[in-house]
Amino acid sequence: MTLSALIKKGGPTDRMAATVAVAEPPKPLPELTSEEESNIRAWLAHIEETDPAIIAEVLDKCRNDLEARRYFLKRSEEVPESTRVNRSVYCGECIHFERIDHPHLGHCAKGEPEAIAGLWGTDRRYCERFLPRPQQTQHDQPRPTKAETKR
Repeated sequence: MTLSALIKKGGPTDRMAATVAVAEPPKPLPELTSEEESNIRAWLAHIEETDPAIIAEVLDKCRNDLEARRYFLKRSEEVPESTRVNRSVYCGECIHFERIDHPHLGHCAKGEPEAIAGLWGTDRRYCERFLPRPQQTQHDQPRPTKAETKR
């Protein structure tokens, strides 16, 4: 019986008790950690997703929806743990490179050895955990593929 029906009927009797459910505000979501974001970005790179709008949408969804976060973290387990690169790479071109307040310095989210101040984005090294960052142009648009530029 609803509360309004109970009131119309004459109120609760001593054998009947009405309870009112009060919704508690939802608990705030835990913040998306840099490791979780890195794993999700690695999976997106693994499936060759380079569209910055889609990447941003996925990450925003993970920040605001715990079920979506769980889903994408589960999918990120599909990425091979160690992707061996047989050539030297630039740290700044890796999705694990996290810039700090300095225009050239950052840190490796996967914990690769680095100097006390961090890594330069232009450091070249052999790295087993390298995953390429999606290519960007000046206007924050993805670079066209070779097929798109040939007409």
